[in-house]
Amino acid sequence: MLCSMDTAQTDSNSEAPAAPAAEGDLRVLAELVELQMSIARATQREALHVPQPGADYCQRIATVARSVRLTLLLKDKLSRQVDERRKAAAKREAAQEDFHDLRVKLAMLAAAYEVSKDNEEIQRRVAEVREQLERPEVVELIEASRTPVAVAALCRRWGLPVRVERWLEMADEAMEQLGFIPSKDGEDDPPADPPKPRPTSGRKPRPPDTG
Repeated sequence: MLCSMDTAQTDSNSEAPAAPAAEGDLRVLAELVELQMSIARATQREALHVPQPGADYCQRIATVARSVRLTLLLKDKLSRQVDERRKAAAKREAAQEDFHDLRVKLAMLAAAYEVSKDNEEIQRRVAEVREQLERPEVVELIEASRTPVAVAALCRRWGLPVRVERWLEMADEAMEQLGFIPSKDGEDDPPADPPKPRPTSGRKPRPPDTG
């Protein structure tokens, strides 16, 4: 499950729109408009200063005007497409940042739960972790680090076992339950193997609500 989620994030990053190509097309269209306007201005100068016998300057200007109008319409349409792609890319980036942030936080809450011995300790540790996760230096560390790196660093900082894969596995299971399931090529990832049953000692209640 951990590998599938990391792979899904990588695939999502690789699906960035070809914005540079579209922007290059916009520059070409802008140059084309300027070229057409140059023809229109040259036609105007000729009509005013050195008119040629039999030349239909009104028709020439009308033809250039129509060409400019069509080019501007195409340029406007392409500009809207570029804007939509940029907005979609920004939304994807924001969603990935939220996904990363939530995954780290759930992993740290899972670690706090797992190392606690009873309900009282669970509540205390979870409350402490939640408070610490809101500190500016922790928020900055999470934003600047890859998910496993951030989890390992916070475990060491807060004296929790550095069992990164286990904490992330538990975080992924929680995210599945919350509906945060990344997709690949428009399809949901296959469900992870069900977790192995743990021995029931009766020493812990069900995990606290992390939502």
